[in-house]
Amino acid sequence: MDNANKMACELLVYPNNAKYDEDIRQFQGCPTIAVTQKGRIFVAWYSGGTGEPDMENYNLMIYSDDNGKSWSKPVLVIPSNKERFIHALDIQLWISPQGKLYVFWVQNNTELEPAVRPEKQAGKPLVFKDGYMFNDFRHAEWVSVCDDPDAEILTFSEAKYVDIGFLRCKPLVLKDGRWIQFNYDQESDCYGYSISENQGELYQHYYGAEKLSTNFDETMAYEKEDGSIRMFARCSRGRLAESISYDGGFTWQPARLTDIVHADSRFFVARTPSGRVLLVKNDHEKQRTNLTVCLSEDDGYTWNYQRCIDNREQLSYPDADFFDGKIYLVYDRERTGAKEILFTCFAEENLMDENYEFKISVVSRPEK
Repeated sequence: MDNANKMACELLVYPNNAKYDEDIRQFQGCPTIAVTQKGRIFVAWYSGGTGEPDMENYNLMIYSDDNGKSWSKPVLVIPSNKERFIHALDIQLWISPQGKLYVFWVQNNTELEPAVRPEKQAGKPLVFKDGYMFNDFRHAEWVSVCDDPDAEILTFSEAKYVDIGFLRCKPLVLKDGRWIQFNYDQESDCYGYSISENQGELYQHYYGAEKLSTNFDETMAYEKEDGSIRMFARCSRGRLAESISYDGGFTWQPARLTDIVHADSRFFVARTPSGRVLLVKNDHEKQRTNLTVCLSEDDGYTWNYQRCIDNREQLSYPDADFFDGKIYLVYDRERTGAKEILFTCFAEENLMDENYEFKISVVSRPEK
């Protein structure tokens, strides 16, 4: 079936169903974070089933009103639709300049496993799990918006199809007011992205530079002081890749390998409210370890301050947001082992203090 871009998976608001309880989760990871204009912290991630992908996968979202000391039960769950062969995966949160909470997620088409298994499709290895074949590499991006994310009772808009592609990082608001998001098409040899000129009502999809070696682009960008857009991309060669646009995102320079060490995993980059540039990455060429926070005072030319905040293994998928002079950061550890979603909050000045000790707390860790 070809339903992923035609119908949304169900939005379960304040679900009362034991199947989404923390203690029974066998897999969870790929977290995202958003902090409202009043300081409410939302964290969301991908769980369900025994791993990724799985037709039991679902996305869930919780929040904290006490700066991460305690967390709510799921206030939103987006489960896969097995009857329609739609796989729901990878949620992404973002607070718009208007203060609204955007909840993006990805949907893929699946099929029943054929009698004879093909090895690849569109040049990509296929995954087979519990009688299903996961063979959709173009993806469909959806969104639901919460107009008042600080409300006592949260409400969400009807789900809306956004565009093709896999969105795994926050959108970027350009100086001219346009929104750009890097939703990538795995079937394409070029980096994909979409631009909206009307605050997310409509997007136009584009393709940029030819990709360097990667299976998961997970591109993210920041706008430089000179108006150029510097896009980083996940790469399998032990460094971040980059491509730069000098015309507002319509054309891009050929991608090249940077000297920024990073494993084959997601990263985070953004300009902070102070004007500095924040980069969170794995400071290792191959392993998802040494989660390191970097801060640049010269527009990303050099990274003046670098602090490893966690040196354990299987650390991945950092996402961050900013509020009241602080950086709010989440990441995961051991998606099928410890199954931890981790959180920390700190100021930019803390990164400059070699003696500062980062306090890492657990958002979610199933006990079973």
